[in-house]
Formats: sequence, structure tokens, C-alpha cells
Amino acid sequence: MEEKIKKIVKEELSGERAKSYVQQIGQFHRIQASPMFHEAAEYVKDTLLRIGLKDAKIEQFTSDGTKKYWTHISPIGWEVTSAELKLVEPEEKLLANYADTPMSLHVHSKSTPQKGIIAELIDVGVGTKSEDYKGKNVKGKFVLATGRARLVHEQAVYKYEAAGVITDTLSYEFKNVRESIDIPDACSYQAIWPTGKDLEKVTFGFSISKRQGNYLRDLLRENKKVKLQAKVDAKLFPSKLDIVTTTIKGLSKKNEEVFLISHLCHPRTGANDNASGSGLLLEIARTIQTLITSGKIARPKRTIRFLWVPETYGTIALLYSQPNLINGLVAGINLDMVGEDQEICKSILVLDKTPDSLPSYLNDFVFNLIEQSVKEFDPVTFFGSASTFRFTENAHTGGSDHHEFVDSTIKVPCVMLLQWPDLFYHSSMDTIDKVNPSSLRRIGWMAAVAILTLANANINEAILFANQTLQRGLSRIKKAGIEAVQALLNIKTESKFGKNPKELSNELLKTAQMYADKLKHIVWREEEAIKSVKRLATSADLDSFISNCLKEISTCRKQEHDKVEKVLSFIVKENKLKTPEKLKETENEKRAKAMIPQRLFKGPLSTEVIRKEFAEKEYMWYDEMTKKDIDFEKKVTELLNFMDGERTLSDIVNAVSTEYTEFKVEEALRFARNMEKLKLVSISKR
Repeated sequence: MEEKIKKIVKEELSGERAKSYVQQIGQFHRIQASPMFHEAAEYVKDTLLRIGLKDAKIEQFTSDGTKKYWTHISPIGWEVTSAELKLVEPEEKLLANYADTPMSLHVHSKSTPQKGIIAELIDVGVGTKSEDYKGKNVKGKFVLATGRARLVHEQAVYKYEAAGVITDTLSYEFKNVRESIDIPDACSYQAIWPTGKDLEKVTFGFSISKRQGNYLRDLLRENKKVKLQAKVDAKLFPSKLDIVTTTIKGLSKKNEEVFLISHLCHPRTGANDNASGSGLLLEIARTIQTLITSGKIARPKRTIRFLWVPETYGTIALLYSQPNLINGLVAGINLDMVGEDQEICKSILVLDKTPDSLPSYLNDFVFNLIEQSVKEFDPVTFFGSASTFRFTENAHTGGSDHHEFVDSTIKVPCVMLLQWPDLFYHSSMDTIDKVNPSSLRRIGWMAAVAILTLANANINEAILFANQTLQRGLSRIKKAGIEAVQALLNIKTESKFGKNPKELSNELLKTAQMYADKLKHIVWREEEAIKSVKRLATSADLDSFISNCLKEISTCRKQEHDKVEKVLSFIVKENKLKTPEKLKETENEKRAKAMIPQRLFKGPLSTEVIRKEFAEKEYMWYDEMTKKDIDFEKKVTELLNFMDGERTLSDIVNAVSTEYTEFKVEEALRFARNMEKLKLVSISKR
């Protein structure tokens, strides 16, 4: 099935047509729960109807800044007519105009008086903490800040009664990868995100470029009085979240669904983020529908569902409101930022995998297609492939609409295809010229082939996927063994242990134990991923094949474990060491082994719960940890996913440390206790 599909899809799917859809979608200022988002949703629905997908419709969910979907509060509706920001003293200059650059106005800004507001400008640095305002009277004035708009508004406007906020920094900077200095004339996508209780306090804000911000700061440093004039015509109101959905009904297994999802939102033009995913999804829908109606392929066994959503909020609202939908979902692929010209945007295609808490064959199946795309789309020379296409795979990062499905309370395997990083992400320079039709065609091919294969998968495909996962899983187990041996040999050669044999012995045993725990988790993950193919088919032959795969995994584990033990024994013998029978445990390690946590809430946790409901000291600790450890938020998310009421906290820490980087026991304990205080986690004794 897969080989035939590859050829037919490649012939039909058009990168140029996909780009034309991207361009059309990019004309809308697609803010969640806004009229412009609704217009974009209508465009998608109408296009689907023209394609021949007659059940295309828009489903709506309450979005008023108060309605909660699990732990997430829905955004307030927002509509803009006009906005502009001017420098009026010591000179006159237009700084921002909404009609020219919609991204220059902070999302959820409210109206000024008709004649606008003229006020002095005060530089508050980052502007997200109380200390940024010490000795500064910002009441009735504009503040210039480098922090995220939402946090700056909460401090400057809600707390210190500033008139409005001006920001001049990219919302997500990554040192040496993507910084404001790289695109100094771009303004950043910034939003206030008020909840219902904040509506009376909301004012407005503008996003200007780093070059403009630096110019204003130079004037302030020269001790010149700087005044700005802001005019905004906009309103906040209770609204709806629009989700566009359509299906290609399956034949023999129509109640089982595989799905493709893409978020439709983000400011105009938002070409790659994420008009590219939404436009490509339209082209995939057209391609599959055309192939079926032309008779080139048969209608699939399973139903294929297509979803265009407001990012995160829409997916959460859908899953919350339609729990029966979840039961029929087999697997999915999320398309987010897929159109990048890799050279211009400095991007790499990333497969964001399911988390270890939800092992799946889907990861290796889709990554295998990514690898095959080199053969399908790139030239070959005498010396081999001439491909310049870059790709990789990640441990689960979340941050998009696959994340909601893989939560441990939902348990639907879903991966994301994403081009990352992107120099122009969330900026006014994310324009159609950065979209490459070749990227769209290649990634569209991957996604269409994958979804058609999954829609028709039976015992043959289940065996194929199990074997793919087995072979790659064996490599991952062996890689862990190689790392363990290298780590032990590195300890042996470290000079700091040369004169302290007891410390060397302890460090060797500690490292050997860490890798034993790591190997144990990896083996469990690979076994579960192989067994996950049973969602696609059941038969005695498949059970037998899976059983044989698990035996190979077990054999490989023993071989790697024995190898590590032999190396440890060799080092001990060579250095005439005496290894302790058991490592001494810290009090925290003892506590973690005695604790069995269980999460008590459904759906992914809103980060606003942590920010708003943790005690101030505890949130400051959490915030500091996210700055020190780039993986910290991912770790605590996975910590919660593994809290099934059966594993000890110690077991969970080992699992999360294997998936990402070391997760210290004391950090896990502190987070778990904070969640227990909020009654979102219960903790029992072992």
C-alpha cells in the first residue's frame, strides 16, 4: 500500500497550489476568537466545500475570558478598526500603524479616547517585575520595556496604572540563534491575554522594532522629554472559538479516525506560522479527495479527519467538549510551520515525537518517511546524495496542537512536523517570500503518505511498524550502552579522583546505577512502542511477531547491561578499588522512593495555574528554574504525565531524566508538593 501511495501522492500534490492557499490565509489577521479569524475559517470551509468535502463545517465553542476548559481559561474576543503610535516630542515621527503592520498593535488592546492619549515615555527595562519600577512614577505614562507584553501589562498597567505599554523585543529570543539584533526592523507578535476579571484594567500596547526602541532610548539617555501619542479603536467582547473540521469517511472502520491538524491562528501575515501548515493541510485534503474521486486510490478503511484550530485553546475546547471523539482517534500528525525556505529562515525540519509517557510506533514510522523523502525529492551524484535538506528528531517539546492529544489523560499518539528554528518566527517579517513551495510539497508528501497508510493499516502495516520500531529501538539501546561505557572510562581518567580511591569507587557505582536505570527505562519505552501497533490490528500472527520483537529487545538489554558490568569490573580491578555494595541515599532520595503521586486533573496543565496559583516564593523558584534549565517546563509536564498512582516519584524522576537531561530529585519533590497544595496531585506512601 505505502509504495503505491508514495508515487501517486507525489504526482498529485502541488507545492505551488499549497503556497497559493498559504497566501490567501495570510491575508487575514487571525487572532483567536476574533472576526478576522472567523473570516479565515470561512475561507477554509468554503475551499473544502469547493474541493468536494461536503461535510466541512465550523464548530464553535464559548470564548469569553471566563469559560474554562479543564485548567485553561478561554481567550476574550477582540476586534480592531484602527491604531497608530506617534512620537510627538522632541520631534514628530510615525512609529506604528495597524493598517500597515497589524502585528504592531498588542493583541487585546482596548480603545483610547477618540483623540488619543499623549503621554511621557519611561524606560522600565524588562518591565516584568516590581523591582523594574522602583523609583519610577509611571502612572498615566507610557512604559518602554523589553519583556513579554502580557507580563509587562500586568505590572505597568494593572499594578502601577501606566497609560500603555511599548515593547521592542522579539517575544522568543535564542542566544546566537535568533535575537532582535538579527532582524532589527521587525516588530514582534505580542499579546495581553486578559482574563474576564482583568477587562476593566486593560488599556493598550504597541510593538515596535528594536531599531525604533533603541532610538527612543537614545533620546531618553540624552535627558530629553519623550512624548508619544497613541490612538486605538478596538474592543473586547465575549466571542467564540472557531474550529474548521471535515472528514473523508472510511469504509470498513469508519468509526476509527486518523487525523491531520494545523492551527489557523496568528497575526497577518503569519505566513510560515502558521498559514503554511493550514494551507498545506488544504492541499493535502484536496489531493486525497481528488485521488479518491478520480479512482486512483480507493476510499480508506478508516476515516480521515482534518482540523484547523485556534492554537491550543481550540484543541483543548474540542477535546473537553467532545470526549467521545477521543475514543475513536487512532493517531495524528500536527503541521506547524512547515513551509520555510530552510536557507532564508535558517530552519531544520523537526519531528517532535510523542513523549516517553506515551511510547508509539508513530515516531519511527514518520521519521522513516522523512528519511525516504531524500531519495524521493533530491538529486543523486556519483558520490551519493546531493541533498541539502536538513532534518532531525526531538524528544517531545509540546508548544503546539499535538501536545494536547499526547497528554496522559487523553493518550492519542500524535507527532508534529515543524521547521525550527525560524529567524522570522512571531515577527512582522514572517511573510510569503519566506515560504518555499518545494518544502510544502515535500512535507505534504510525508504527511499525506503517512495519513493514508495509517488510514488503511492492517496486520501487514502493523508488522512493518513493529519491525521499524524494533530496529531503531535496538540502536537506541545500544547507544545507551556506548554512552555508559564512555562515561565510566571518563571517570577513570578524571584527575580529581586520582588521589581519592573511595570517591572514585562511589562515582563509578553511581554512574553505573544511573545508566542501569536509564537502560531500564529505554527498554520499557521500546517495548511499549512495539506493542502500540496493536491499536491498528489484532491477530495471533501479530502477537507472535511482537513476542519475538520483545525477545530481541530483552536480549539486547542483557548484552548491553553485561558489557557495562564488565567495564566497571575492569576499572575496579585495574585500580584495585573496593566498591561499596550500596550507594548511600540522601533524605530526598528516600522520600522520592516512598512517594506515589497521582495527578487529579484532566488535560494538559495551563502554565497560568503555576504562575497565578503557586505561592509567590514558589513561582519565583519555578521561574528561575525555567531560566536555568531549558528543559525544565518539559520535565515537569512529563513528571505529571507519569503520575499514574503506581510509579514512585523516584521511578518517574529516572524516566524523565532519561528522556531529557538530569532531573534532580529535590526539584521534582518541590514541584510535586506545590501541586499537592493545589489539590491537583495526591501523594500516597509506598
